Amino acid sequence: MMKHILSAALGLGALTMSAASAQQIELFDGPNYTGRSVVITGPVSDLSRRGFNDAASSFRVRTGQWEICEHSDYRGDCVTVSGSDARLSRFNNRISSLRPASSRPGNPGRRGGRFGDITFYSGPNYTGRSVTLSHGEPNFDRIGFNDQAQSVRYSGNRPWRACQHANYGGSCMEIRGDIPRLSSMARQISSATPDASAGGRGGFRPRNGIWLYDGENYGGQRVDIEYENSNFDSIRFNDRASSLSVAQGEVWEVCSDAGFRGRCTTIRSEDVPSLSRLGLNNGISSARRLDHNPGGGHGGGYYQISGGVEGVRTIFFPRPQINGTLIARCMDNGRRCDASVADAICRAAGARDAVHYERGYGNSRTVDLGTGTQCYGGQCQPITDVLCVE
Repeated sequence: MMKHILSAALGLGALTMSAASAQQIELFDGPNYTGRSVVITGPVSDLSRRGFNDAASSFRVRTGQWEICEHSDYRGDCVTVSGSDARLSRFNNRISSLRPASSRPGNPGRRGGRFGDITFYSGPNYTGRSVTLSHGEPNFDRIGFNDQAQSVRYSGNRPWRACQHANYGGSCMEIRGDIPRLSSMARQISSATPDASAGGRGGFRPRNGIWLYDGENYGGQRVDIEYENSNFDSIRFNDRASSLSVAQGEVWEVCSDAGFRGRCTTIRSEDVPSLSRLGLNNGISSARRLDHNPGGGHGGGYYQISGGVEGVRTIFFPRPQINGTLIARCMDNGRRCDASVADAICRAAGARDAVHYERGYGNSRTVDLGTGTQCYGGQCQPITDVLCVE
C-alpha cells in the first residue's frame, strides 16, 4: 500500500514539475536572439534580480503565453505574447517584469478591467504570434504587430474598435466576440481601442461617419467608415452590407459600384435596418460623405465653396474659398492632402473629380475642409487652380 501511495505522490510531483516547466521564455540582450540570455520559467516581478532589467532586445517563447511589462511588479504598459520576436520595437530595453499569462490574478485571459482583454493572432484560427491588449493601442508598430492580425479572441462586456491606420484612422471594424478568421481587414489592423461610445445595436448611431453591418437589423460584423472609401474591396467588405447607420447631421452617398458609380443613394442622418428597401442589400461597393460644416465642426447642410468659374463640362477654382477663407491643401488634420482635397472640392460643387490642382504659396489664413479648423500665419498653404470635370 505504501508503495502505491509513494508512486502516486511521485506521479503528482512529476505532473506539477511538468506544468511548471510548460511555461518558458528566453530573453536576449541583442536582436535576432544574440548576446547574453536568460531563461525564465515562472513569474519574475523585478528583472533586476536576474541582472536583466531593461536589457531584452529579442525573445523566444518556448512554451505557453507570457505577459511582459515595462515596470516592475507587472506595472506600466503590458502585453501578452507568444511565439518569438527577433527585434523588439516598443519594448526594446524596456522589460522589467514578466509572468506566465495563466498566473495573472483573476480569470485566465482576463485583466478584470472595464472592457476586458482582446488578443490578436498573426494566423487564422488563433494561431501564430499573438499580442493581448487591455487598453487602447494607437500604433501597432510600437508592439511589433502592424498589419499582422488574422484572427482575434475577445473577452469583456463592451466592444472594441480595430482600425486600418494608426491613431484609429481609416476604416474600422467592431469586435464583440471571437473571430477565427478576419474576413474584413485581415492583415490591415494598425490600432485598436475599447469602444466606450458603443451601445446597443438597434437605433444607436455613430458619433461621426457611417456604420455598416453585414446582417440586417444591425447584426453581424460591423465596419466603421469616417472618410470616403472608393472601393470596399480594400476593407474586404464589398457587397456585404445589409444594414447601416449614419451619424446625426451627416449626409452620405452609398453606391453599388466602386468609384462612386452605378446606382447611388443619398442617406441623411438615418438608421436603415434593412438595405433591401433601398435595393442595395449586399450591393454597396463605395461610400462618401457629402456634407461638411467648416468653422463649426460636423453639421447638417452642404458647404458652399466660392471662387469657381463654370465651363460647359468643367468648373475651375483658381482660389477656392469658404466664406472668404482659402481652402487648405490638407484636410482632416493632415490625414488627406492635395488630390483628396481637390476631389472633395469638385464633388461639393456637383462635379465628379479633379483633373488638375496646384499647391499655393504660404498664406495668412486657410481653412481645413474636413474639420473647419483654421490656420493663421505664413505657414498656411492653400490649394489653388482646381479643375473639375463633370
